[in-house]
Amino acid sequence: MIELIFSAVGLGFMLSLVFIGPVFFLLVETSLSRGPRHALALDLGVVFADIVCIVAAYFSSQDIIHIIDQYPSFYRISALIIFVYGIYMIVSKTRMHIAGEERLINQNYLKTFLNGFLLNILNIGVVLFWLVTVIFIRKNYPDTGRFLLYIGLVIGTYLLIDLAKIYLAKQFHNKLNQQVANKIRKGVGFILLILSVFIFLQSFKSFNQLDKRLEEKGIKREEIK
Repeated sequence: MIELIFSAVGLGFMLSLVFIGPVFFLLVETSLSRGPRHALALDLGVVFADIVCIVAAYFSSQDIIHIIDQYPSFYRISALIIFVYGIYMIVSKTRMHIAGEERLINQNYLKTFLNGFLLNILNIGVVLFWLVTVIFIRKNYPDTGRFLLYIGLVIGTYLLIDLAKIYLAKQFHNKLNQQVANKIRKGVGFILLILSVFIFLQSFKSFNQLDKRLEEKGIKREEIK
């Protein structure tokens, strides 16, 4: 249980760093220009989009998990994707603003919430991220209760850090510039590289487990290729 809690909180903290980009700066600017309530409405829309992606990924990932059980090489494919994305985060720069971002913040809280929701859910990168994340969480915590606890801790941690960003915007607004954001982005990129190596090594463990299951059934892996 302790391992689950640390892992989930760590992932939530990681998300708050990975997603430092236009949406993050929009939250800060909104908090300064319109007040914390408008920023909170925008952030809740973003988080609700995450929850929708998680629910969709949960109900569509069962077949994918079955395929991964049969073909552990999918771990290596996932590791390669994460490795490439880590390299991308290291060599690329953070965008500070979104085109037309001033139109996203409306005087109406509901419209601001919906704008945050659409801004996040229409991002294909977010959808794919949650699909991959849900698959790996379900692999490690197949029990529904533990899965929900894990996801709840991730979203809760992520939301709490976002609230801190919103209400502390005035304190760190002048310090958080393009250079600092790029350094954070590169740091996260290196963490993703390490994570990709860990996932790649997991593929060997999965292959060994597959071989044991096949041996118990009297089948060699070459026979199912």
